[in-house]
Amino acid sequence: MRVLLFCEILLLVFAVITGAITTGPDSSIGELKPIARCGTEAIDSNFKQSLKTVKAYENTIKLKARDSTHTSKRGSLPGLDVAVHFHTVSSAEKADAITDDALKAQFAVLKETYTKYDINLHWNGTVASRTVDDWLSQFSWPLTRNQVVQKKEFLTSTRLGGYNALNFYFYTGMADEFWGSCNLPKVNVTVDFEDSVFREDGCNINHLAMPGGPSPAVNLGYTAIHETGHWFGLQHVFLTYMCDETGDTIDDTPAASEFTVGCPIGKDSCPDMPGLDPIHNFMDYSDDYCMTEFTPDQKIRMHATYATLRSNLTALPSKRRR
Repeated sequence: MRVLLFCEILLLVFAVITGAITTGPDSSIGELKPIARCGTEAIDSNFKQSLKTVKAYENTIKLKARDSTHTSKRGSLPGLDVAVHFHTVSSAEKADAITDDALKAQFAVLKETYTKYDINLHWNGTVASRTVDDWLSQFSWPLTRNQVVQKKEFLTSTRLGGYNALNFYFYTGMADEFWGSCNLPKVNVTVDFEDSVFREDGCNINHLAMPGGPSPAVNLGYTAIHETGHWFGLQHVFLTYMCDETGDTIDDTPAASEFTVGCPIGKDSCPDMPGLDPIHNFMDYSDDYCMTEFTPDQKIRMHATYATLRSNLTALPSKRRR
């Protein structure tokens, strides 16, 4: 996380120097947003390895779609059923800030969106855990031995389900303008709390980015949609910050060399490549009201990722280790 934060700071400085941070003409709040809005890690060697497996499965899906009279590349896929667990992490001062109603509203947004892409999210309506701790509520990188132990014990005692279950942690003390992060799926994961990849898997959301929050830019709860996209293997549409063919590794998302602020209709950061910037895509940084869609190939990527990297890792650890 310290390396990630350092990289985020470097990218922020680069964005300021190059003018990448701008306010679009239709920005809903007209203010600069730092690139640290989402803290999901960039592609690493593990993700590149997993991508080979995922893409092979994607090709199988697309071939079946072409051969079937009942489905198409843009049509339906067999539905995924994914268990969701909600956790809250609050400071003593804000112990009551995240209400049951707020969590229900957040789940409604998630369910409505992902159902459109044949992903059925299931939450039993019960908050899995409510933790009140001033340090944990900040979602900070542990700097001392005691903090390392505390974080491990916290996740070991709260996380539910296998690698196929989506755990959300909502925090009251995240830094301003840092709206969330989520873990990309990995290969060679062991469903064991001693495996830090498994233990720390899930999505982390700033409670101010839940539905009804104070900032018009993120008050519809779409930060959770964005972060869940990462959990299903999607990257930012501006991943490489360049106008290149690779982009976010998805074929049907237009190239974008920068993230979006606000909702600047007609934005085109790669004028020599096909299509306008995908400002309405959930994997950009546009304001909530501007984001409306995943592409057909993003849908296939999510299904393929879950099938190859998550769906079979269902076994629960025999005991919670501390």
